[in-house]
Amino acid sequence: MRKFLLILAFFSLIACGDSHRVNDHGPFLRNEEATAECKMHFKTESLCLKATWDSLPTESTFGSMTLTFTDKSNPERIISPHRAPFILLWMPSMGHGSSPVTITLIEDGIYKADDIFFIMPGPWEIRYQIKDGDKVVEEIIQEITI
Repeated sequence: MRKFLLILAFFSLIACGDSHRVNDHGPFLRNEEATAECKMHFKTESLCLKATWDSLPTESTFGSMTLTFTDKSNPERIISPHRAPFILLWMPSMGHGSSPVTITLIEDGIYKADDIFFIMPGPWEIRYQIKDGDKVVEEIIQEITI
């Protein structure tokens, strides 16, 4: 019995994979790339993303946020990603998204995300993506509840 418990414990420890999920309170600890300064990290471009709400969405109004990309090795350096940033709003429990988010470049490394609207209350994901055309190169998921 003891051998079985040791084997079970061993497989439980090695079964955990790297997570890029971020919740309202920051990254889960399994995302080893995340630090206090870099809660959302795009490995492919070595960039950190800071998403700050300018206005929170409600059940009847659109929200907006500012996206700031910084160099992972130099957090003071604001820099644009080489590929296009994109946001997808997704409700996994219902298997659908919401209306498209509009992303506008404000200045190098700083983008405005407008038209953020969740079509119904419940658990949602904000999927921050780096895209090459229609192909998603990398994605970070932030879980929220509306």
